[in-house]
Amino acid sequence: MKQITKVRKTVCAMANQLRKAGYSLKEAFKKAWQRVKLSMTVRAAGTTFENRQERLQFLQQFRPEDLTVTLEREKENKFDCNAIQIVVHIKPICRRTVIGYVPKGLARELSKVLDMGIQVKTTLMQIIGGYAYKESRGALINIAI
Repeated sequence: MKQITKVRKTVCAMANQLRKAGYSLKEAFKKAWQRVKLSMTVRAAGTTFENRQERLQFLQQFRPEDLTVTLEREKENKFDCNAIQIVVHIKPICRRTVIGYVPKGLARELSKVLDMGIQVKTTLMQIIGGYAYKESRGALINIAI
């Protein structure tokens, strides 16, 4: 019973944000239900800032099972009050590092869900790019609510 209530709250919070973004009420609820039922694979934003390229390169040496990912709200972010950091925890060396952010459009909806205390399961799917000289790296993450 608790799980159903949590899912409904999540859908309502996401639909409310989608409605503010310009979706009709029907479209907003349809999209919110899709995001809750299915997992989403998104590309991390902000991977070229600070020293995140070096962090992504460092992470490539670890096996996927050695890495866990969490999403953490960054309410004091001066660029976006809905900012959500993507934090990778490296088990073998007991360290954590920020590799980027959830894209702004999704963060607007997802921040309300995280603020409600609802757990979101996140996994690092793949580190992409970096194949040629000066080609930047990125990260694909999977988010399931």
